[in-house]
Amino acid sequence: MAKNFNDLPGSVQAAILVTVAAVAAGGVFYYFVFPMKDKNDKLAADVAKLKAENDKNEAFKQQQVGYINLIKQLESQLETLRSIVPDEQATDEFMKTVFADGTSTGTEIRTFIPGVPVTRDYYVEMPFTVHLDGTFYNLLNFFDRLSHEQRIMSVSGLSLGTPNGGGMGSYTVSKSETVGANCVLTTYYNKSPNAPAPPQTPNNRRR
Repeated sequence: MAKNFNDLPGSVQAAILVTVAAVAAGGVFYYFVFPMKDKNDKLAADVAKLKAENDKNEAFKQQQVGYINLIKQLESQLETLRSIVPDEQATDEFMKTVFADGTSTGTEIRTFIPGVPVTRDYYVEMPFTVHLDGTFYNLLNFFDRLSHEQRIMSVSGLSLGTPNGGGMGSYTVSKSETVGANCVLTTYYNKSPNAPAPPQTPNNRRR
């Protein structure tokens, strides 16, 4: 009987070496390769999860940019609406606009008397009794400019006559001025949520 490995036949030695190599390879795979594969699979899963979260965050970021742009557009529209129908009465600014249009068209504004505000459901009407004079075309240009102002206003009760009289205080009428006009110029502003309801009248009381 052979006492050492070298005494064994060559075929047996080869078989033993192959077996030892297979066992060693199996041990390497079991102790090193398999754990590395599990770790790699776990890392791949974590990467996929992070990628999914990143894609989700990127989509949310794009939506956020869209929402921010929409908010800016709505704020711009709100500012435009506030210039058309402001939240406050802003009588000084309104008067500046009217008198500037009068000056630019050669129309003399002789009377500008504020009336009593009229509260509606969602807005307030602010009337002004106005007397003005100039030439017929001056007045046409004046009312045309008013119609193109950003702030909404309306003209009612318009009556034409001679330029003399009708205004407040003393003033001199130029020979070139041929027409005098009386009217009510009304502008509007938003009703405050806490504003009192308009008084009941026979026309608006419930039957």
